[in-house]
Amino acid sequence: MSASFEHKVLKCKQTWRGFDYDRLEKELDELGRHGWQAVGTIAPAIGSGQTHEIVVVLTRSRD
Repeated sequence: MSASFEHKVLKCKQTWRGFDYDRLEKELDELGRHGWQAVGTIAPAIGSGQTHEIVVVLTRSRD
């Protein structure tokens, strides 16, 4: 029997105050308590290379 996984994409958008890293950390901690594990990040660049969004890819085993 092969392992089965589910995935989630968590987006953190930049505001005029910058990225809310504290909120992102709290969300990741909460998702971790539910078995989610971050496996990658994406920071898409717009125009001159500036990033306005951070994307975290998470996975967990499907029971």
